Amino acid sequence: MATTLYVIFFGIWIIVLAVFTIYTVYAIHHGAPFLPTRKKHITTMFDLANLQSGEHLMDLGSGDGRIVLLAAKRGVRATGIEINPILVAMSRLKATLLQRKTAVFTRQDLWKTNLGDVDVLTLFFIKPFMEELQTKILKEMKPGSRVVSHIFTFTNWQPTKKHGTISLYIVPSQQKDKQV
Repeated sequence: MATTLYVIFFGIWIIVLAVFTIYTVYAIHHGAPFLPTRKKHITTMFDLANLQSGEHLMDLGSGDGRIVLLAAKRGVRATGIEINPILVAMSRLKATLLQRKTAVFTRQDLWKTNLGDVDVLTLFFIKPFMEELQTKILKEMKPGSRVVSHIFTFTNWQPTKKHGTISLYIVPSQQKDKQV
């Protein structure tokens, strides 16, 4: 009986590991791998963006949910977009355990996510996709919205503020400014 339980547990573990690996490879080819952001960097991101209670923050590629959960703790409506179902399940469990009712995690491809009602967008994205993401942001986000990027910067868009490896961008109000 004990041997059967070990075999079942090992089988489940192998499946979870395989799913995680497949989605990690997919994420690398479509945006960025999961790399946790330190709490001190998250605080700096929120401070640079002047994150206010009642706003809507979205984290593209939310990973284990730490940015979304900390934003929800501040009274923000926070959405995490993540392609990896294992990370989404972990994030939802943490939100439930921490009673963060304004934290929502959606398993979705970020390229299919509408950014129209987002006040603050946080991201950690690799260089080859930054230009494509910039186009999406400028097309979908409302003027005055804030974009906070950790480590990677946009090629053709100057940050409004910068602190170490964290850059703040403000979505411009005029179409001609979008071609900056």
